[in-house]
Amino acid sequence: MTNVICIGRRYGAAGINIGQEVAEKLGYEFYDDDLLDKAAEYGNFDAETAKQYDEKAKKSLLFSIAGGTYAMKGMVGGMGYTMPLNDKLFISQSEIIRRAAAQNNCVIVGRCADYVLSKAKDVNVIRVFVYAPLEFRAKRVADRFGLTMKQAKDKIVKTEKQRRTYYNFYTNRNWGEMENYDLCINSEKVGIENSAQVIIDYIKGTGNA
Repeated sequence: MTNVICIGRRYGAAGINIGQEVAEKLGYEFYDDDLLDKAAEYGNFDAETAKQYDEKAKKSLLFSIAGGTYAMKGMVGGMGYTMPLNDKLFISQSEIIRRAAAQNNCVIVGRCADYVLSKAKDVNVIRVFVYAPLEFRAKRVADRFGLTMKQAKDKIVKTEKQRRTYYNFYTNRNWGEMENYDLCINSEKVGIENSAQVIIDYIKGTGNA
C-alpha cells in the first residue's frame, strides 16, 4: 500500500512549500506543476496551453452542453460535442494521479487529487488543507510577485474563485470545507516547517509512515 498526501490550499498559504518539505523529509515523490506536463503528454496536447486552463472549469463540457456554444479541437464527446481542454486536462491529470499513487509514496498539491483517489485501492490517502489569514497570504504573494498589498489581495480573490469553482464542479464537494480533510493547518500560526512536521507526525501516528 502506498501513502499519498493530497494538499489543498488557500492561495498564498504556503501549501506548496509545506508539501515540498514533507516530501523531502519522508523521501516521497512530489507532484505539483509537473502534473500538467505529464497530463499534456498523456493527453497529447500542448503543455503551455494547458497551463492557461489549470484548475479552471468555466468552459467545461457540461457548461458547454448547457449553453450549446463552446467547441474546440480535442476529443469528441459521445453527444457530438468536442471536448474542451478543461475536461480533457482533468481526465488526463486524473489518470496520471492514479498511476503515481499506485507506484510511489507521494505528495500531490491540488488538482482534486483527494477526490480522484477517494476510491483508489491499496492507497492510503491523507487529505490536508492549508489555510492562513488574508493579510499573511497577501504579504507572501506581494513579496513573491512584486505587487502592492491591494494587487496581491485582488490576485488572491481571483485565483481562489477559479480554484473553488474548479474543485466544486469536478468533485461535487465544497472546496475548503473541513469535513473533506483529515488535517486543516493554519500555516501562519504553525509555520512551514512545523506544519510539515504535523503532517509527518500524523502519518507516523496512524502507523503508515
